Amino acid sequence: MNVSEELVYKLCRKSFLSLWSYANPRQAPSGKELCDVIVVCEPDILIISVKHSRLPKNGIRCTNVERWKRRAIDASVAQLYGAERSLKTCTHVVKSDGSLGIALPSLDTRRVHRIAIALGSEGSLGMPYGDFGKGFVHVLDESATDILLNELDTITDFVDYLAAKERYLRSGVRLLCEGAEEDLLAVYLHRGRAFPTNCDIAVISNDVWGEFKAKPEYKRKLAADRESYTWDKIIEIFGRDLLQDRLEFSPGLTGTERAIRTMARENRFSRRVLSGLLVEFLRDSTKVRARKATSPSGVVYVFLATPQSYPRKIRVAELGNRCFVARGQAPNATRVVGLATERYNPASSGRSFDLVHLHKPNWTTRDQQRMDEIQRELGYFVSPRITHDHMDEYPVESGA
Repeated sequence: MNVSEELVYKLCRKSFLSLWSYANPRQAPSGKELCDVIVVCEPDILIISVKHSRLPKNGIRCTNVERWKRRAIDASVAQLYGAERSLKTCTHVVKSDGSLGIALPSLDTRRVHRIAIALGSEGSLGMPYGDFGKGFVHVLDESATDILLNELDTITDFVDYLAAKERYLRSGVRLLCEGAEEDLLAVYLHRGRAFPTNCDIAVISNDVWGEFKAKPEYKRKLAADRESYTWDKIIEIFGRDLLQDRLEFSPGLTGTERAIRTMARENRFSRRVLSGLLVEFLRDSTKVRARKATSPSGVVYVFLATPQSYPRKIRVAELGNRCFVARGQAPNATRVVGLATERYNPASSGRSFDLVHLHKPNWTTRDQQRMDEIQRELGYFVSPRITHDHMDEYPVESGA
């Protein structure tokens, strides 16, 4: 892995987290390099090719530009199409050392995003985009790569932008962009994560991103998002322990990954909401044993905190039963994730976490009978106190 590839991989691992990000994966069965970075978080697959070629400043400019594009863009596009073709015959990611990584989404559900990162132009060239013959390719330079992967730093936020951008550019609109990728991103974010509709020509100037970043509501958003990274840290704890086979109670890589993936599919705003609710619950955990919370995504979460001496096996069983009851009380939900830990104890140097994932699209009469029995015998969520809170992604000024 060269310096450029390592830089992109670190950005991907930071934004999309360790369990789903792989550097220099291999083709099967040849063992040849597949691409530079692959991110697999079902149903999405990001195939990333990184090419660095210095654009000469001397000589005939048009000739230099054409040669640079062949080395930095055309070579990436060819690698991306080849990698996608190879993945159609694979069931798992093949890691750089030849061992198997995460399972690939099935062919009928996977969503492939092709990303060519062309470095070396130092922002002096506009990046092409579109279908190069076998599917849409997003071409990013140094600045766009850094801004997009830091601004859209969850898999859901990132792929939602890529998908919206592709739909927009395929819609027939004539885009006159005087700026760069980040200016297009600013338009998308400013309009509530959507591009303008009902227009034949869109003109985007070269200072939109700077103006967007200078807005006070954007700065308030960044401040409010700080708490959301608690959610990322918990995901990384589970992911690290899963990869190192250190989970005490685990259904294996596939089952545990499915549970953690549900948490990782939450976007940044949902993580802010959930982190705030979790932190508030842990502060109150000496008074409240368990709490339910519904994410803006629609997933229901159950938080459970028990005394330090409480047996883990019993705690996991209780968490599972509480998740089952929570599913029965949320007829529109299909997924429930339970997260258990110890009550806050200033004398303790650490804590353990347990995770339960329940995916139940259908709720039967027998399920209802079992739920009634659990509530009758154990009293789980029999008389829950329901509260509703409002939160803005871009908070208004305090006192406004």
